[in-house]
Amino acid sequence: MPAGEIVDPTKNPVNRLWRFFLRIGIPVLGVILVSFVVVGVTLHSYHTTKAGISKLSHVILRTEQSRISEEILSYLNPATKGGGLAVDMLSHIPSEYKWGMFYSYAMSSLHRTKQAESFYLADSDGRFNMVERVPDHPDQVRVITLEPDQKGGRFLEEYHIFDSKKVIKTRYMPANAYDPRLRAWYHTAVENNKLTWSSPVLMPTKKGLAVTASIPFVDKDGKKNVFAMNISLQELTKFLASIKLSNNARIIIIDNTGHIIASPNLLTYFVGNEWNPQDSKINPAVNPVIARAYDQFQIQGSGIHSFKMEKKPDLGQGQDQKKNSKNIIDKQKQVAGNYICVTSRLPDSIQKWVIMIVIPEKDFSGFVASGAKQNLLFSLLVVALAASMAGLLIYQGHRMDKLGLRFQHIQNVVEQESDAIEMVASTPEVFDPRNEALILTEKLCKLVSAHRVSIWHFSTDHKSLICNDIYDRTEDNHAGGYEYSISELPNFFELLDAGETVVVDNAEHDQRTAALYRLFMSSVSTRSLMITPVLGKNGTIGAILVEDTPYLYNINHITKIFAGLVTMRFVAAQVEFDQIGKHQRLHYENGKVFSQKEFLKKTVKDDLENTEKDINHDYLIDPGQFSKNKIDFGQFDKQGEQTIYPAVAMMDISFSGFLSSDIQHTVELIKPVKNLVIVLEQIAQKYGIFYVRIMGGHLIAVTGCSKEPDITAPIRLAQAAIDMREACLEIIPHKYTSSTFGIGIDVGPAIGSWFGKDAKTFALWGPVVGMSSLMAQMAKDDATIQVTQEAYAALRNDFLFRSRGNFFIPDMGVADIFILAGRR
Repeated sequence: MPAGEIVDPTKNPVNRLWRFFLRIGIPVLGVILVSFVVVGVTLHSYHTTKAGISKLSHVILRTEQSRISEEILSYLNPATKGGGLAVDMLSHIPSEYKWGMFYSYAMSSLHRTKQAESFYLADSDGRFNMVERVPDHPDQVRVITLEPDQKGGRFLEEYHIFDSKKVIKTRYMPANAYDPRLRAWYHTAVENNKLTWSSPVLMPTKKGLAVTASIPFVDKDGKKNVFAMNISLQELTKFLASIKLSNNARIIIIDNTGHIIASPNLLTYFVGNEWNPQDSKINPAVNPVIARAYDQFQIQGSGIHSFKMEKKPDLGQGQDQKKNSKNIIDKQKQVAGNYICVTSRLPDSIQKWVIMIVIPEKDFSGFVASGAKQNLLFSLLVVALAASMAGLLIYQGHRMDKLGLRFQHIQNVVEQESDAIEMVASTPEVFDPRNEALILTEKLCKLVSAHRVSIWHFSTDHKSLICNDIYDRTEDNHAGGYEYSISELPNFFELLDAGETVVVDNAEHDQRTAALYRLFMSSVSTRSLMITPVLGKNGTIGAILVEDTPYLYNINHITKIFAGLVTMRFVAAQVEFDQIGKHQRLHYENGKVFSQKEFLKKTVKDDLENTEKDINHDYLIDPGQFSKNKIDFGQFDKQGEQTIYPAVAMMDISFSGFLSSDIQHTVELIKPVKNLVIVLEQIAQKYGIFYVRIMGGHLIAVTGCSKEPDITAPIRLAQAAIDMREACLEIIPHKYTSSTFGIGIDVGPAIGSWFGKDAKTFALWGPVVGMSSLMAQMAKDDATIQVTQEAYAALRNDFLFRSRGNFFIPDMGVADIFILAGRR
């Protein structure tokens, strides 16, 4: 029965619905009831409070308007009261001191009054003096004195410093018949015979507007004089901008003709880029709210007035209005609503200006009624707390379910890890050093979802790091054969010797692993790395490398368990190696001890000195002519007995391209080939090869034809292969032919037997024959020595290899192939 059809009789749907109602329904209903009660009471209190506050808003606005008026009057006082004081002083002192007094008063006023820009003094004789600020130099003033002459006069320009009154610069400029009596500020004040204000004008620096206040007076000599002062409206504009009634409140000053005198954003009300008094009028297209408030003032006069802006004002029928209607509507959408406008006039004796405050009713109500809103917020906070309590109840109801799921997930992970470790530990070949035990890297890689996992071990002298196996999860294949010396990876060797597990987020940028990334990791573009040392009795004997796992910081315990398994495997290999008879590893002669390689070269050379070729057979070296390790080939008779050899090492040298259409070249090739065969025969005798035979374009060499595996057989064959490769490269005359060759080596079981009646011959059958030939055929394009994975396993401790990759081989599947690079 499918699992989905199994019914749990203990689960009652009615109980589940009731439990759901108790967990969620009751808390939610409670929150809804509390929300209705609290929000209803709060809204009633809010509207009641708002009705009372709206009555108070007019009083507050009037107070604010009065404060602004006082500030503006104070801003203009230097021209009204200060100007009157200056005129009184200048009219009661002797005329010869008048100009000095004017200079002193102007310097003091400019130094202490920010809004004062410049001072003028002129008399009825055309004499003129001016003191003004120097733009961008707040500590300097410029003094200009008109000196009349017959050529139109000239200006004396002097630059003074405030504190020291020191003249820092002096120059003369032509006056071009300048006459101050013809200026508006002079003749207007003389005609009105009182304090006269000019219209706003653009300051020479174009940084704001200024107005001129002119006061006429008569000096001690009875001459008419005019004292004038320029007041910058820039500071007045800054003052208006500093007043923050609300985010949308606007305060402006308008004269009696509708021109804007000052506002926080004065230039936004000008139609053109250059200021012109005629263009400074309020423009409904730019700001309809201010225009509507000004119209309200003209109709109802000063005071507090309310008005409402509609969303869609009448745009008219003109074509130009239609073109601009989109902008007007966009502006209008932003300002639609109820507004309060407060207007008041300044005294006519000062200026005929109107102060206008326009504020949205909702902004002012929100500002004033903040207390009522706080009550609303507190009420909402109570509702939020009630909702939080309900959520806590619901959370508590589901918390145990979530914890159960979490514990179940943890249990599943532990079970997966335990199953993987148990499967690895129960695999027989894991602790058999004669097998690859590929399951170690494969299981760990899949368990931690890594890109690659590799197992490495140190060489006996601890100067090389050799790769036992690499499993690539993306390619689903195994590889090996990498070897790096301590000179290539000094920092990495030091890291491994520390014996600590190390996690590196980016191996390329870490000094300890940068060289390893360049040599090993960059080919597959992995970045992160976990290094788990394999510890032995005397320190680190190897390492497990995990590349690009999403659980980089959570798999330390797993990698340590696998490192323990690898340690046991390495220890088992060492124990088995120690148990091998000393006759296979150490040899004694004349009181001296020889290693296996030394004894091999010595004894083979000695054994082959007196050998003779048996001309009865077509072998370069007859089968069994040279025996190694006490193997007596003579025990096999030539009566057709067949024998199974468990570990035969076979080498195939495949030649091609030795035939040419040019018969002369072929004849010239015979001699070097003969010499090559002699050298190959000598090399085979040197290393005690079991037999060597030439068949067609192949040279076949075999070792290890014994009932018990001979661990020296693959080593002797590989030594011979290296020497034979060098001999072929040296002797074959490539200038005469395009010949190439390749060498293939395989190790595996084979069946051997004698054939024939008179001149019997010895032959082998088995996969090792075909695999060695296939390796040679695949390697002959570049004259390399190519070995199978079985041969690599037998030779990797004595020779250097590099991986060529994995290939599909018929009847065998995917297999790893290695290139023999040289001796260790």
